[in-house]
Amino acid sequence: MSKRRLHTHRLAFLAGLYIFVQALALGHSAAHADQPHKHYGVTCQLKVVAQDQAILPTFDTLPPALPAPEIAQTSFYIEAPRWSRPPGRAPPPRSPPSLQQ
Repeated sequence: MSKRRLHTHRLAFLAGLYIFVQALALGHSAAHADQPHKHYGVTCQLKVVAQDQAILPTFDTLPPALPAPEIAQTSFYIEAPRWSRPPGRAPPPRSPPSLQQ
C-alpha cells in the first residue's frame, strides 16, 4: 500500500473515531441529563460545561479612541526613461544547431 493511501486511511480512521466518541458523549448526556449517577458503583464525573461559563462584565462607555496615524504623502508617479533613440532590436531567437552543417 502506498504512503499516500495509508495516510488517507489513517485520517479516515481518526475522523471516524472522533465522530464515534462524540456520538457516545452526546448519547451519555442525553441519557442522564446531567443528573448525578453511577457507573459500576463509581460516581460519574462528566457534566455539561455550559453552566460553568463566566459572564463577561458589560461596559457603559467605549474605550478611548486612538489618535489617527499620520500618513506620509508619497508620489505614485513613475517617470519614464527618456531615450535619445529607442533601444535596438533584440537578437534573433536561438535554435538548436542544424544537422545539415
